[in-house]
Amino acid sequence: MKRLFTALAIASLAGCSQEQWNYAEAPPAEPQTQPTIKPAEAAVDPVSALGENVSPPTQPEVISPPEPTPPKVVEPVVGEPLPKPPAPTPPVTTPEEPKLSPAEIVARKLISDDPEENLEVLNDALQTWIAVKGGLPEKIGDLVMEELLPMLPMAPQGKIFAIDRVAKLVVLVAKN
Repeated sequence: MKRLFTALAIASLAGCSQEQWNYAEAPPAEPQTQPTIKPAEAAVDPVSALGENVSPPTQPEVISPPEPTPPKVVEPVVGEPLPKPPAPTPPVTTPEEPKLSPAEIVARKLISDDPEENLEVLNDALQTWIAVKGGLPEKIGDLVMEELLPMLPMAPQGKIFAIDRVAKLVVLVAKN
């Protein structure tokens, strides 16, 4: 039994190493030829001269570049000048106004310095009061109390906002 295992081990090793034997049995590559040094090169190369006195190399021939040809001058054509292309104009873009809610529009008009915008907002609130309640408020401050306006605007100096009961409008009057 011991001999059988030994024989199998040797056979398997021999089979595994068979490929290596095939590589070793390949025919040798063709020898490469070595370049030979010509006698003229040997005279120029001091290393290959093996210590002999070598004459210095001759002056190399100077090669100059060809003369550049001068540029051809073209005479301008006499006549109408060429039209100049129009200057490029940048595209006109207007920044989009942010969409404002009605409450934001009212708030902006109330804080405006323009009394016309203030009167517009006050009269809109007064008309809403009249439509809902059927009559006029006692004072302008009631429009804020009923939350028809977030606040009252500042009147110009020396004037006040008042309700004209005949015209049913808010007007700007001089202070007494």
